[in-house]
Amino acid sequence: MADLTGKTVYVDLGSESVNTIRTDGNLIRKYLGGRGLGVKLLSELADANIDPLGPENPLIFTSGPLSGLAPMASGAVLTSKSPLTGTIFSWNMGGGFGKELKKAGIDALIINGRTQKPSYVEVGEGNVGIVPAEQLWGKNIRTCTDVLKKKDSKVSVACIGRAGEKQVLISSFVVDSIHNGRGGLGAVAGSKMLKAVVVKGEKELLPSDQERFRDLETRILKLFDASPVLSKGLANYGTSVLVKLLDYMNLIPIRNFSRRGTSFADSLSGERIKSAFELENESCPSCPLGCKKRIKETGQIVPDYDSLWAFGFNLENPDLISVFKADRVCRDYGLDPISAGSVLGACAELKPGVIKDNGLKSLLSEIGEGGKLGNGARKYLSGLGREDLSMDVKGLELGGFDPRGIRGQALAYATSSHGGDYLTAFMVGSEILGKPLCLDRLSLKGKAGILQVFENLTAMLDSFVFCPLSGFALNEELCSALLFSAAGIEISPAELLKIGERIYNLERIYNLKAGFTLKDDTLPERLFENEGENEGYGLPRQEFEAALQEYYHYRGWDEEGMPEPEKLKKLKLN
Repeated sequence: MADLTGKTVYVDLGSESVNTIRTDGNLIRKYLGGRGLGVKLLSELADANIDPLGPENPLIFTSGPLSGLAPMASGAVLTSKSPLTGTIFSWNMGGGFGKELKKAGIDALIINGRTQKPSYVEVGEGNVGIVPAEQLWGKNIRTCTDVLKKKDSKVSVACIGRAGEKQVLISSFVVDSIHNGRGGLGAVAGSKMLKAVVVKGEKELLPSDQERFRDLETRILKLFDASPVLSKGLANYGTSVLVKLLDYMNLIPIRNFSRRGTSFADSLSGERIKSAFELENESCPSCPLGCKKRIKETGQIVPDYDSLWAFGFNLENPDLISVFKADRVCRDYGLDPISAGSVLGACAELKPGVIKDNGLKSLLSEIGEGGKLGNGARKYLSGLGREDLSMDVKGLELGGFDPRGIRGQALAYATSSHGGDYLTAFMVGSEILGKPLCLDRLSLKGKAGILQVFENLTAMLDSFVFCPLSGFALNEELCSALLFSAAGIEISPAELLKIGERIYNLERIYNLKAGFTLKDDTLPERLFENEGENEGYGLPRQEFEAALQEYYHYRGWDEEGMPEPEKLKKLKLN
């Protein structure tokens, strides 16, 4: 039988102590798990004004109530204060890390303090320990993961590479050598001299009502199969399936968002990759899609759309092999490919020929070794007096979806708790793919109300720790039924969306306390209407600002973007 609550484990690296308590059931009912639980714990444990690279900034790994049970719900969420953005930041990790946490009976693993020597945290059934890692320090992701998995191939490993060790601000954890994230949380680990977290659970995970749960699981799998986006596109090509569609709609930004459209989309498309290599699926546990692809001959993971854009289209580089190599360097050093490609794109605009003269792979290795480009586009360019060339929101670089032609996504970027993160509300789904509903991509009219619902829904799904792609098939009704059949806990669909709203408001409060204001809810100047190539295509500033105020109204925030007392009372937030 599945338990709604398990353990919350506090690890203090400084005192080398481990403290375990039973998770408060009320916390789970108000925040579910995953992103919600992580955000709530961070808001209680860490003042919004702390130094993100100080010992008091915790790394909080959280599983979800359905981790290891439901399709596409095997991951975990990592929450901390981002050293890149200064915002609260949650990364929905892929792979089986969350499943292993849940099998170990852990809802939240909170790592704080700083060790005097390199260490990693090892989690097993009934035991959490701090293990010396001097022999792993200085190693990159593949080597570190191989060494830790050699002891037990069934463990899940989240580790940092040399970039995290050197506190590169665009560094990340990488899970099982495959799934890398954003927000600079690898630098937080490096500041703590924490090399890795290794997890293996032994508990069998079973739903409380197995027959009902299996019926729902069958229904979900049918919904996945009935979704062309999932079963035909992502299952066959991974996220590289987006390339030709976005190119057809002229929505691929190039040259650091200074232009749009490309002449070599076919060269980097999912169709080209599939025809050029024999591929096999790399699936997260219990996932019917297998959206990650691996080259059968070499074992290399095929780059996602993020890397194809960052090192291909953004840099006007049609060489597929060099994009593969760049992605491999990022995955091994533990670098966020979007941020890495963006800062290189800005550098190339400022210094034409810099990539050709130095080599893409060499520049990325330099970033991984602590080069100044690793501070991210905004910090690097600010030091040169050219912050205007940084294509970021709140310090987090934008992905490869041009918001000038996907205007709901433009508003989503501006209002995201994380900065320029398209996954806090993937409006591309509705505005380009027509799922879960079809919206006019070139209008901001009516988007404010829809956006805040999507943000709430995403926060809820992240708190169950469903894969972000699950939003093409799942909704709050199915999640409510799954939760009841899995743990016997009844939370209505409307209340689940309210939980998502509570999470988003709590993130907003944290960021406001950290010093963010209305002025930060905007986009780079380049994306607004101006003379030249952007004329008639850029975002209309007045329309954007009106939509932002409309968004605040729907949120129950005042004109400065601060939650009103009535809203906080309704959401039971102090």
